[in-house]
Amino acid sequence: MRNCILFACIALALPCSVFAQKPAAPDKTPASAPSKNVDAAQSKLAQLLEGKVRAAWTAFGKKDKNSYAAFLTDDFQAVESDGAGERTKLQTLREVEHTNYSDYLLQLFQVQPLGPHYAFVTYESTMQFPKTSSLRFKRVFIGELWTNRDGEWKMMRYQETPVG
Repeated sequence: MRNCILFACIALALPCSVFAQKPAAPDKTPASAPSKNVDAAQSKLAQLLEGKVRAAWTAFGKKDKNSYAAFLTDDFQAVESDGAGERTKLQTLREVEHTNYSDYLLQLFQVQPLGPHYAFVTYESTMQFPKTSSLRFKRVFIGELWTNRDGEWKMMRYQETPVG
């Protein structure tokens, strides 16, 4: 009887020893190589989109409706912090001529790729208005959805949130 119990314990212990062995040595190729390629691509995309955002703000500030329109998709939608609701591309382009900020600062950019054709860009804008304006400064946090259509990145959605 003891021998049967001993053999049963050994039979149960052998498979357990297989699981306790060290895993095979990792492959010699560095795992960080693909990660570096992804990081480089994300950094390049971040630089590209930050440049486009800055250029769009420049066009808007110069009241250049045609240049600003080139940054927007046809189905563009915007929601600004003024509480006036959603704006289409045409409504937004009508506002370009009536912009009244005199200066602005864009900072704290972050770009999050959302696949090969979309990226979410966030940043903060501080706008300065003329001395005669009732509002002198306005800070907003901005989120933009950019899409790559036919090899060109364009802004599809724009959302402002006031910063205290």
